[in-house]
Amino acid sequence: MRRLKFIDWSKISYVLKGILVGAVAGAVVSAFRMAIYTTLNVMPDVYGFLRVNPYWTFAWAFVILVIAFLVILMGRDDPDIQGNGVAELKGQLQGTLKLNWWSILWRKFSASTLVLGMGLPVGREGPSIQIGGVVGQGINRLLKGNKSQENILISSGAAAGLSAAFNAPMSGLVIILEEVHHRFSGVLILTVFTASVTANFLAFHLFGSQPALALGRMAEFPLEYYLYLVVLGIFLALAGWVFQKVLFAVPKWYAKLPIPPYLFGFIPFLLVIPTGLFWEEMLGGGTGIITDIASVRTATVMLLGMLAFRFIAFHIAYGSGIPAGMLIPMLTIGAILGGIFGNLVLRGTGLEDEFIRNFVIFAMGGFFTAISKAPLTAIVLLTEITGSITQMMPIAVVCLTAYIVADILALEPIDEITLYNKTNRFPTVFEGKLIHMDVFVEPNTYLDGMQMSQLTLPYNAKCVRIKRHSNEFMPHRDTVLLSGDELQIACDQGFVVQVKNYISKLN
Repeated sequence: MRRLKFIDWSKISYVLKGILVGAVAGAVVSAFRMAIYTTLNVMPDVYGFLRVNPYWTFAWAFVILVIAFLVILMGRDDPDIQGNGVAELKGQLQGTLKLNWWSILWRKFSASTLVLGMGLPVGREGPSIQIGGVVGQGINRLLKGNKSQENILISSGAAAGLSAAFNAPMSGLVIILEEVHHRFSGVLILTVFTASVTANFLAFHLFGSQPALALGRMAEFPLEYYLYLVVLGIFLALAGWVFQKVLFAVPKWYAKLPIPPYLFGFIPFLLVIPTGLFWEEMLGGGTGIITDIASVRTATVMLLGMLAFRFIAFHIAYGSGIPAGMLIPMLTIGAILGGIFGNLVLRGTGLEDEFIRNFVIFAMGGFFTAISKAPLTAIVLLTEITGSITQMMPIAVVCLTAYIVADILALEPIDEITLYNKTNRFPTVFEGKLIHMDVFVEPNTYLDGMQMSQLTLPYNAKCVRIKRHSNEFMPHRDTVLLSGDELQIACDQGFVVQVKNYISKLN
């Protein structure tokens, strides 16, 4: 009995909550994944029939328009399901957005199934993350947890969603810590990892333990050719700059069309019909394209055509505001760029054709890094979904180079920009609800070495706690902030955006 007193029951309770969230989120996202597979697998038969019986194309176009109308209707009733949903997840955790978990759950599930099942060139990872996150929020409501517990369960559900979508438990953990929270907390890691592993265990039983992108055996990349990987990283960062500029320009181009905004969603649905009729391989997010490019060396001219098509088709679809993810489309574009670069290197160096697979995988990681600014997530994700654990070193070289060059080009993570564009439109209103936000003091910033008496936060925000190493204390006027300190800032929920912007300038 004495031993029982020394057991940390609070951590055990979070493990149990992680198992619960992981099981429920894993089941929901697995059902979502199964629904997409079932619907998408019917599309080749549909378009095969239409090629033989072209007079039925008008009937199919009517069906597509009805489906598009349902998706648009769900997006109109709850705009928070539009896009990939990761920015909304971040806003919810930061307190800048308030989301209706049940509304998002069923609408995102239904709308994204229709979008992905019809073969639009978008991905399932963003919807999977958001669906998992709102499952965690719903479970917290059921357990009557507070805001801090809600954030942990939302994060756990989001990680479980990614894990179930791609059989990638470590990626679920890393993406939450690196892309969403930007911090490492013991309880957060424990709960998120538990949920991610639980969801992955469930997905293993339903879909098997094969990697989501099983590309076969990988040859060890020769050390004497690593300089080409640095060049590849630079090339991918430049491509990422173009991708990001176009991504945020397309909605502005849509706004110039002489049609109401709610009709934008019909455009990508209509374009999917000629795609299915004349280039069926281009249907869907692009996993099949990645597998084909990595399996056989493809002509550069063909790759350039695929690149132009996927680039244009994705931006038309994503820019219309339909519920859609961008991870798999980004990896697909990265794979094509890797194939093009690999062809040039193989032709100039005499490397064997089998190394084209290496360049494809390296480029996927580098392109993802350039756009997301999350190199660790890219390395772990590519290692897990391709099963290429022996390639971590060359992937890391490409990702690190792409990250540095993207930083020089002043690229920001897409989700951060999306969230800022969304929340910056909200008016500043006192809501009478206290929100706590955590801030890590970065080295060599204005906050590093600043005295508390000099930190004048706007809108009556206060620093109520400082965690330094393993110690926690309340600050006073003479307290000097140090690199690595974790500050807890309290402010009214209506002023979270303004306070965060102020702190970001100092940090």
